Amino acid sequence: MSELTQLIERFRTRRILVVGDFMLDEYIFGAVERISPEAPVPVVEERQVNRVPGGAGNVVTNLRSLQSMVTACGVIGRDTDGSRLADRMKETGMQESDLLLLELEERPTTRKTRIIAGNQQVCRLDREDRSPLPDPARHRLLSMLEDQVKRSDAVILSDYDKGVVLPDVIEKTVTLAKAKGIPVTVDPQVTHFAQYRNVFILTPNHHEAGRFLGRKLISDDEVEHGGREIIERLQCDHILITRGEKGMSLISPDRVRHVPTVAREVFDVTGAGDTVISLLTLALAAGADLDLAVELSNFGAGIVVGRIGAATLQPSDLYGFQRGVV
Repeated sequence: MSELTQLIERFRTRRILVVGDFMLDEYIFGAVERISPEAPVPVVEERQVNRVPGGAGNVVTNLRSLQSMVTACGVIGRDTDGSRLADRMKETGMQESDLLLLELEERPTTRKTRIIAGNQQVCRLDREDRSPLPDPARHRLLSMLEDQVKRSDAVILSDYDKGVVLPDVIEKTVTLAKAKGIPVTVDPQVTHFAQYRNVFILTPNHHEAGRFLGRKLISDDEVEHGGREIIERLQCDHILITRGEKGMSLISPDRVRHVPTVAREVFDVTGAGDTVISLLTLALAAGADLDLAVELSNFGAGIVVGRIGAATLQPSDLYGFQRGVV
């Protein structure tokens, strides 16, 4: 059995804790036949509705598709959308005992509704409360972290600025993970960038990293200097900056590595960032070194962008990977 096969086989024995903003992505598909007599806007006749886990829920979907065990830690509303989201996540094969989503009476489940007609998104309707979690819910979340980090092999912080990934949640997670010797990985939200101190690795795209620094990061030199500045300011171990058609750049305090993209065709970049952090984290948890984990996540991202929609990977997709071949 090859080293790669052994690594992939270990995926099913690893548990990843996903902490963050869980939401319901709703897609309403329809057709436009006329303009409304009430205002100069199209009338969309609804034909189909699809609902899938979004935000941190999409990270969970990616991990489950790769056969990992997953614990989901966050909040939902005590409402229909919350029930729908929990049901969709159970459909991935998650055990109910691993679905640690606090139900809050006073806070709606975050829902993103996209109305699509003729293969074009007409508009998006957001239903959400972005205020910080109230203290009782925050304390319950922190208490859950005490138990769940101990039984996990790695932690992903999935922050969409919905009031869950607060500074004390980040600090508590990092402290507990370091005590156990497991990595904390973060796909950062720009408005919170400065709060992700002491994590193992950040995975922003070059736009997000540039906005945090207040300048564009386009060339290799700009990315290298920007990455090192972020590491110095946040005291994180590494940063992996995704760069679209230019691939990825792994920056560490003592070295830089640019990894070219392996994507042959790009149809849809939806969810590519979730693929990167899911596969990167799972590979690390399964015993891969950082270089191998980065190469594997780059390979996986190259596959999903060649598919339509927020695609996920199966373990079988990864057997075509060859280390060092780009």
